[in-house]
Amino acid sequence: MISLLSWPMRALGCLLYFIWLLLRSNIAVAWDIVTPRSNMSAGIARLPLRCRSDLEITMLANMISLTPGTLTLSVSNDPPELYVHGMYAPDVDEFRAQLYELETRMLIGMRRYGDVGELPAEMRGRMGGGS
Repeated sequence: MISLLSWPMRALGCLLYFIWLLLRSNIAVAWDIVTPRSNMSAGIARLPLRCRSDLEITMLANMISLTPGTLTLSVSNDPPELYVHGMYAPDVDEFRAQLYELETRMLIGMRRYGDVGELPAEMRGRMGGGS
């Protein structure tokens, strides 16, 4: 279990990761705009969540929508899940894995002790494990 004392550092790590995502996705979208060929391959992913509270669900949905090239289409609290559109999502499982990485880092940064939990049962087989 991660110490309560590490909470501010975990929150900072989440923020830095999100800034990195923003920079990377801004560059990808800008490059696609200024070059003659489009690299877009849109997809929609259903994302069952490990988020437990409305705050966590809202925070994740907003982080996804703020990132260029992604948009939260639908939010559900019971069961907690999102539908997410990605401009660059030719492989939906890979896109879902990237979204789970964002969820994991956000939960580690937001939760007092950094407990994330396992992936939802229906996703464990597809994604290759828990944590």
